[in-house]
Amino acid sequence: MLRNSFRARLIVGAVLWISAGLLLSGLVLSQLFEELVVRQVDHDLLDHAEELRMSVERRADGSIEVVRGLSDARFAVPQSGLYWQIDSPTGQTLRSPSLDSARLPLEKTGADGLQQMATEIGVLRINQQLVHTPGLEAPLRLAVGMAQSSVDAELAHFDRTLAASLAVIALGLTGAAVLQVTVGLWPLARVRRSLMAVRTARAERLPDDLPREVAPLVDDLNAMIASNAEMLRRARTQAGTLAHALKTPLAILLDEARQLEAAGETRTGRLIQEQCLKMQRQIDFEMARARAAGRSTPGIATAVQPTVSSVVAALSQLNRQRCIAFRYDAPDDLTVACDPQDFTEIVGNLADNAAKWARSRVSLSASRTGAVVMLSVEDDGPGIPMASREAVFDLGARLDETVPGSGLGLAITRELVAHYGGRIWLGASRLGGTRACVELPTVAA
Repeated sequence: MLRNSFRARLIVGAVLWISAGLLLSGLVLSQLFEELVVRQVDHDLLDHAEELRMSVERRADGSIEVVRGLSDARFAVPQSGLYWQIDSPTGQTLRSPSLDSARLPLEKTGADGLQQMATEIGVLRINQQLVHTPGLEAPLRLAVGMAQSSVDAELAHFDRTLAASLAVIALGLTGAAVLQVTVGLWPLARVRRSLMAVRTARAERLPDDLPREVAPLVDDLNAMIASNAEMLRRARTQAGTLAHALKTPLAILLDEARQLEAAGETRTGRLIQEQCLKMQRQIDFEMARARAAGRSTPGIATAVQPTVSSVVAALSQLNRQRCIAFRYDAPDDLTVACDPQDFTEIVGNLADNAAKWARSRVSLSASRTGAVVMLSVEDDGPGIPMASREAVFDLGARLDETVPGSGLGLAITRELVAHYGGRIWLGASRLGGTRACVELPTVAA
């Protein structure tokens, strides 16, 4: 899908860049916030430690006491996450009500400053320091700590909020990228629709009012369409001119051959007539091929229903004395990628051939299967033996010389169908005679 779609490539590329940028931004913001929170917690611990130091006094008996409660009420709430403890060199220990019955293992470390410590109430971030108090020879060890879980909870809450915010931003940016790509590629979609209009013969060229980026492509396509149309016109004109130039001498030769035959030169006259007829058949065959030379030219399209209806009407009139009934059944919206004249000749040849052999009925039907339209022509005649169904497509082939015809119809039809990328075959008809089937590419709506 990515290999065959500009839109998918651009959208996927935009999504990847947006995701990578927002992920990197999220990691950086999370790290910065963590550093900010840790610095703020350490600053608060220092402030609490200073406040606690200012609240410690020595009694007359040499013991110490905290004469004032600290300003943060969490120190008075058990298991609140904020604690303090003072160890006296005499063995006295003062603890905040929040510690309840727990004790901080300050005696296990002699380091001052900020650190993390595992305790019986969890991991704490502790600021401990030695404080000299008047009247005491040895300093007091004072510690203020905060539960690391409180810090982690704050960081987790921020990360969740940040992730949700970045996800919303990612969705918004992705939507904007999709909109931008869609709008940016709109001219290409317009070119595609215009090409389809040309292919279906609803337009002769692509529009000129397109952005500068695609204007050269459109100009080249218009030039190619015009060139193909001109080449097709010239080829058909030259083929028609050549056929006209050859038919006149052939007619003269045929007339001379008949005069020779009438004058007694029967063998010579018949030989000349046979060769002239062969040349005439070859000219007609090559003319049919020349008319189909532009099968890949954009804009070639033919509606099936009107063409078949006109052929059926004409053949019904021609075969009215034989009382041949023609029946046509097909949807009205079928269109084939075939020149109207060539499609008329295909249908006409098959229907005329069926009428020649039919006893009373000829049935035509058309249907669409995927990207092809199948045309079926059936008759109730004697049918064609299976061994001869392929041979009748040969140039000049005739199974019965008593039936009028030149033997060109099926040969020309097969050549035309092959030129348009289709196929033709014969089979047995449900009416008892022969069924001719033709498949031609359809034109998308």
